[in-house]
Amino acid sequence: MKNQSQRIMLVDDDETVIETLEFNLKRQGFDTKVFRNGQAALSGIDAVSPDLIILDWMLPDMVGPEICKILRSRSVETPILMLTGRSTPNDVAEGLTAGADDYLGKPFSSVELLARVQALLRRVKGAGKRTRMTVGDLELDEDARRVTHRGIDVDLSPKEFMLLRVLMLNVGKTMSTEVLLNQVWGYDFSGDAKTVAVHMRWLRQKLEEDPKNPLLLETVHRLGYRLNPPRV
Repeated sequence: MKNQSQRIMLVDDDETVIETLEFNLKRQGFDTKVFRNGQAALSGIDAVSPDLIILDWMLPDMVGPEICKILRSRSVETPILMLTGRSTPNDVAEGLTAGADDYLGKPFSSVELLARVQALLRRVKGAGKRTRMTVGDLELDEDARRVTHRGIDVDLSPKEFMLLRVLMLNVGKTMSTEVLLNQVWGYDFSGDAKTVAVHMRWLRQKLEEDPKNPLLLETVHRLGYRLNPPRV
């Protein structure tokens, strides 16, 4: 199956790697656009409008995690596959925390590369369908920017809406304050944990029967926050 409508942005300065990537991706029908340093990629991404970014960790002017942070701070949600020869758990964690969606160590096989590319594109396609989410009596409609609780409209600020959206996408999972700050406020935001705590308090005042004893929006001590699924 060809993929002519899908464009992949390649950010790498190694000509051998670029040739390998372009050969394998174009053979599958992908359109590719190459950038050889971080600044060029950051300047050109809007014009390219890629479906996927393949980003090398080490570039002449910047490192991959730094580029990830800048893109995510600009609300760029394009999936990012990080390429690197660094393979320690801390390196992997750094790349993923910065905003990469997946990680592929060098050297890599063309089979694994294409499998990860297709998996990321499928994930985005599936996520794009989730414009309306429901958790118990709580419903969030992204297209209409509307939240209802027990059938009643809830007036939320833009940040409250984004915070609730992240929690609903991860219902039942404990989300750290750092992750919530990054996903809602951006990687270059200078605030701290109090910012999340204040917005959680405001959400509870609007959604909980007893905001001081929340059942829906739970604080997980020293870990973060969790949106609880409905109790059976």
